[in-house]
Amino acid sequence: MFKIVHKRVLNPAVVLMDIEAPFIAKKAKAGQFIIFRIDEKGERVPLTIAGYDREKGTITIIFQIVGATTEQLATLNGGDALLDVAGPLGIPTHIDESAKKVCVIGGGVGCAIAYPQAKELFERGLEVDVITGFRSKDIVILEDEFKKTSSNLIVCTDDGS
Repeated sequence: MFKIVHKRVLNPAVVLMDIEAPFIAKKAKAGQFIIFRIDEKGERVPLTIAGYDREKGTITIIFQIVGATTEQLATLNGGDALLDVAGPLGIPTHIDESAKKVCVIGGGVGCAIAYPQAKELFERGLEVDVITGFRSKDIVILEDEFKKTSSNLIVCTDDGS
């Protein structure tokens, strides 16, 4: 069982969860993903690892509520648990070691994928410009997190809000 240690609703359709998974947190890198299953009857669903804390032994997932499984996942809270979490899976994002400046771009819930990459690059000492896009200001996610892990942040919206 993989305990949910923290849950935060980012907007009405997007949720962030920190999950206790020390072996995954120990090896996770930006660009990798997990596959989880809520219970023995649940489907296997892949999600990008949006963050990890090696010391606490947690991974962060961010998901959009779009179907039965993510609706069920969104009903869980801190203290609840997932039956299975497999990972880290996939190939980490490759960045040329000679890079000095990068631009990371994400839109909507895709910012969950862009954030760990921006954070890792910023922590490596690169100059990181981040551009995010959303339909409107009321569904913007991770703005504070991107401000802390970028040299410049530009938030764009379709409606100009």
